[in-house]
Amino acid sequence: MNNLHRELAPISDAAWGEIEEEASRAFKRNSAARRLVDVNGPLGVDTASVTLGHRSKIDAPADGIVAHQRLAQPLVELKVPFTLSREAIDDVARGSQDSDWDPVLDAAAELARAEDRAVFEGYAAGGITGIRSISSATPIALPQDVRDWPEAVTKATTALRLASVDGPYSLAVSKDVYQLINETSNHGVPIRDHVQRLLADGGEIVWAPAIDGAFLLSTRGGDFELSIGQDVSIGYDSHDSETVTLYFQESFTYLTYTPEAVVPFTFAG
Repeated sequence: MNNLHRELAPISDAAWGEIEEEASRAFKRNSAARRLVDVNGPLGVDTASVTLGHRSKIDAPADGIVAHQRLAQPLVELKVPFTLSREAIDDVARGSQDSDWDPVLDAAAELARAEDRAVFEGYAAGGITGIRSISSATPIALPQDVRDWPEAVTKATTALRLASVDGPYSLAVSKDVYQLINETSNHGVPIRDHVQRLLADGGEIVWAPAIDGAFLLSTRGGDFELSIGQDVSIGYDSHDSETVTLYFQESFTYLTYTPEAVVPFTFAG
């Protein structure tokens, strides 16, 4: 038995398989940070913090002794409950191919967006400083005319090069920005294609529904780190004659090592 208590759930192996498959798809579809920053871990459910690599001087316990305290950042643990009907679960054993897993999809998407918001926008209660606030670059306003956005991306890539930050560069975009660059064309070519050519060298345009605006960041490695203790896991909470309550759980924290390796965009649309 572990902290997830899955063996107590009235769920068959086949049903667990479908639940996990749907959960994985939904989480990946809504997660952007894990595609763009370094991922450290999973380090294990017992991991409580990650080192910052620094120390702070403290009062010595006695004369003649110099004392320092090592600095660390604690991990945040997030939990998202959801409820499934026992009918949907039991129908898998009856051969059902269309059980209602919408609660799984919704909860997985919610957790992915919470993780991304912490990375990009910050999570003060969890001690996480997000990319937007720590970036040393001047934010770039996306022009009102979407057809001018490639010029804004060019300015951002130039800013990264002037800061001696190598590529490849990738662009994380909000759902609104993503929709506009896909639906707007210039001389018959979608704006998305114009932007993609500017990234080159393996850079990606990544749909990031949890963020506002966009971020151009280097994916060369070593600049941003998401540390994961317990990776996204599904646990059992309770059940009755009609429903089963499960939950998603993970623990993580995030650190930026190179504030000049990202340029935020603001979007007023």
